[in-house]
Amino acid sequence: MKEQKGAIATAMKYNKIVLLLIGILVICGVFALREMPKQEFPAFTIRQGIVAAVYPGATSAEIEEQVSKPLEQFLFTYKEVKKSKTYSQSKDGIVYLLVELNDDVVDKDEVWSKIKHGLSTFKMKLPPGVVALIANDDFGDTSALLVSLESDTKTYRQLKEYMETLEGRLRSIESVSNLRRFGEQNEQLSVYIDKEKIASYGINLYGLYQVLLTKGMVGPSGAIDNDEMVVPIHITRPFSSEKDLEEQVIYSDPQGNHIRLKDVGRVVREYPKPSTYTINNGKKCLILSTEMRQGYNIVQYGKEVDEVINNFEKTLPDDVKIFRIADQPKVVDASISSFLHELAIAIAAVVLVVMALMPIRVAGVAASTIPVTIFISLTLMFAFGIELNTVTLAALIVVLGMIVDNSIVIVDSYLEMLDEGVPHWDAAVASAQEYFKAIFSATLAIGLTFFPFLLTFSGQLYDFVKAFPWTILITLSVSLAVAVLFVPYLQYLIIKKGLHFKEDAGKPRKKSFLDYVQYGYDHILQSVLRFPRTSFLFGVLSVVLGILLFLKIPIKLMPIAERNQFSVEIFLPQGNSLPQTAAVAKDMAGILEKDKRVKSITTFVGSGSPRFQTTYAPKIGGSNFAQFIVNTESNEATEEILNEYTEKYAYHYPNAFVKFKQLDYQAGVDADIEVRLTSDSISDLKAVSEKIRSQVAQLDEPLRVYTNYEEPLPDVRVALDPIESNRLGVTEGLLGVALASRFGGLPVTSVWENDYKLPVVLKSQWELKDPVAADVENEYVSGLFAPAVPLRQIAKVSTGWQEGQIVRRNGVRTLSVLIDLKRGNVIAPVQAKVESIVSNLSKDIKDHKVTVSYGGVKENTDETLPKIIRGLVISIAIIFFILVFHFKNPGLAGLVLASTTFSFLGAALGLWIMDMEFSITAVLGLVSLIGIIVRNGIIMYDYIEELRHKHGMPLREACLHAGERRMRPILLTSLAASMGVIPMIISKSPLWAPMGTVICFGTLISMFFILTMLPLIYWLAYKGSEDKVRKTV
Repeated sequence: MKEQKGAIATAMKYNKIVLLLIGILVICGVFALREMPKQEFPAFTIRQGIVAAVYPGATSAEIEEQVSKPLEQFLFTYKEVKKSKTYSQSKDGIVYLLVELNDDVVDKDEVWSKIKHGLSTFKMKLPPGVVALIANDDFGDTSALLVSLESDTKTYRQLKEYMETLEGRLRSIESVSNLRRFGEQNEQLSVYIDKEKIASYGINLYGLYQVLLTKGMVGPSGAIDNDEMVVPIHITRPFSSEKDLEEQVIYSDPQGNHIRLKDVGRVVREYPKPSTYTINNGKKCLILSTEMRQGYNIVQYGKEVDEVINNFEKTLPDDVKIFRIADQPKVVDASISSFLHELAIAIAAVVLVVMALMPIRVAGVAASTIPVTIFISLTLMFAFGIELNTVTLAALIVVLGMIVDNSIVIVDSYLEMLDEGVPHWDAAVASAQEYFKAIFSATLAIGLTFFPFLLTFSGQLYDFVKAFPWTILITLSVSLAVAVLFVPYLQYLIIKKGLHFKEDAGKPRKKSFLDYVQYGYDHILQSVLRFPRTSFLFGVLSVVLGILLFLKIPIKLMPIAERNQFSVEIFLPQGNSLPQTAAVAKDMAGILEKDKRVKSITTFVGSGSPRFQTTYAPKIGGSNFAQFIVNTESNEATEEILNEYTEKYAYHYPNAFVKFKQLDYQAGVDADIEVRLTSDSISDLKAVSEKIRSQVAQLDEPLRVYTNYEEPLPDVRVALDPIESNRLGVTEGLLGVALASRFGGLPVTSVWENDYKLPVVLKSQWELKDPVAADVENEYVSGLFAPAVPLRQIAKVSTGWQEGQIVRRNGVRTLSVLIDLKRGNVIAPVQAKVESIVSNLSKDIKDHKVTVSYGGVKENTDETLPKIIRGLVISIAIIFFILVFHFKNPGLAGLVLASTTFSFLGAALGLWIMDMEFSITAVLGLVSLIGIIVRNGIIMYDYIEELRHKHGMPLREACLHAGERRMRPILLTSLAASMGVIPMIISKSPLWAPMGTVICFGTLISMFFILTMLPLIYWLAYKGSEDKVRKTV
């Protein structure tokens, strides 16, 4: 045989150089696995933020009209703001605007910088009573580590000092980015004024307020600036302790008599009634959220942080403990360990499959390419800045079975050549050269088909899958290079005989399992070609059945998260106090603590937790809200507890709803089903919502049906009599000072103890500890030049109701009927029932001039499905052009493309048997499956074309012979691909098991149709041109 040329022959000739390069790259891959950036999830750009405006004394209606509307109009002037997803919540004295940016925004920090700059100017256009306008764009930052510093004996100030020491040590770690503290309680100096005493001295409360306010203000005092020096002038602060405050002179008469603050009141250092606080395992605590800078290895980050925390813990007193609430580094480290374990299982599965059908040496050659390809791929991923996370790990696991496919095809060809008597060296080179074009096109078809989703996806979905196509392409490209440059020499070195080699010509060769499979397949293929119409109809029916079965599979694009953690959210009616909420939370925590499966409970009373999981958005909170972060002993324990507790304790308390929330990947969804009602009239909105709510509540599936307008909030309204109040000199400002000092406290100044700030709050001393509404009209109020009188003499005091919350979406009042389903219910059928109810009420809805739309999971699905379909269409178009490039025949390319429909039955059947939902990862699995089918189609039709056009074989015989000859590589590669994802299925991961199921079942079932239907379809398609082909030959 003449001397062989080309890259493959060169690699064979200079095999030592190839082995050296491979060895270096594999070693680099081992290093990369340890050092490359690692995270649980890809870096999401959370395009959400909160703008809050504080307007004390304003009702929710006044907030909406005077603040929310103009603020919305201002924010909508920014083109980056996504109006349809931006909404406001107007409450008593405050409004929250949850702002979402457009999906195409890449640099959110730049946009928020513009918004913050604009808000500073816009604040002047709001009512003077708006005391604060704040924008928080850290809403999306996820905690890498949540730790609590807890003690039953230490004060909050002492805990704060310990926490500041810990923060200082953690900042020395380069990878630490942001440190945030939660649950902090600050002391204050409360000045309790005896109103009888100040009345006897003739001192006005407002005058006292002005004295303390101005004494605490220290402004610029100039500097001595002359030709010789510049000397700044500083005024000593009047208050540095409680003693200074007590000795403050508040009145002096002409005779030199002084009245000090201690003469009319008492100064008390105390912790005020909290608006929010945190508890961990029943102990008061402070919580520290640590975040990691992007691009760092979170596992290494965790080790460095742990070292600092462990050393710091040794310096703490025995009664102060540190507890880890959420630990992302451990989660990621477990994922890496799981990947290596699943990699070993996949290698073993592939080796067992190949060994069951082929000799051990052949199996060894094929299986050895898996670790080589994986580690070289890790080297390239590290070089290109691709981090290791759940998505890239899944991509690596998906391609485990595909990695070996190219090698199997080449080794199978090598074995055939050896049986034909071709010399080992020549056979090794020729086997790779013969199939290079086919496996190159197949690799291209699988590797490129994921990239269209990067064009059609946007927002968080794009962030989620961004690295997936690159990981697939890199790994498959490396697999191709390994198969054509490394495998030829390896098989030449290890495999010395073909499958049909006879050691003793006098003895018949013992049949292998593969021979029996081949024998059975040959008979099936002959029967298929003998009854073409019946067989073809069977193939069409399988496609139709697959489509019908797919329509029955429930769709949930983003599944639940598998964690040993869950959240509990406790809601009381609007207007309930923090102690009432705390009592419910304490009792619920006590119930959970008795469960041995629960390891820890962190309680947030009055506020939500930080974002401890990527897609779990922090809750705004309030005095009627509490939240738990519950850690369990395992993922299975989480499922068990949620199944037991969700319905049992939902309405366990008469005045509260307890929501057991399983973590999931569904971002921006507050309820499973949401019916949005839009109108300018609140009464119309409530009338329609009540009809919908009452009918939906009669269904069996809902656990809770409620609205986002919340319950009406009681209030006390004071209207000054213009004549009487003017006669006594009582203005609204003076009245506000008097009432604030009695019902809450009035901040006047601050006392600084080094770096510790102590607010000074003016309060009226009262014999009753907790006031009631009737006390308002009995409160004594004094004017500028008149004695104090009961408020009822100069004002009308009444009680009333206001809206607990007014919600506006896209600049229009929008009331949402929100529906949480019981566990185990599929959303789609219930959504259909709800839509039917709304449809039956269409006349009432139209009469009230209300517009209906839907949010919840349906909105996300409706937004995402078109993007998926567009991505699939583009992927199929790319595959078609690759096939045209390969075959130079559009008709043949169309046949291969049509064969991809055989993927439907296996994919749908797998999801149905395994009782899984059609998720975003199942979509990725379906695309992988299409690529696998295309590869098998290329292998089959390439050989048919060769037999017809090169060897002049008749059409039917060519189809029959090609099927018989290509059965073995298609069988082996299909089994390898399906076995490679077995670990995904075994893991039962809600996120990745659907992908593994689609690939495994789809590959195995479609393999049967590829081996039988493809030869048949080719024969039927070209049967009419057979005579012309023979003449050409």
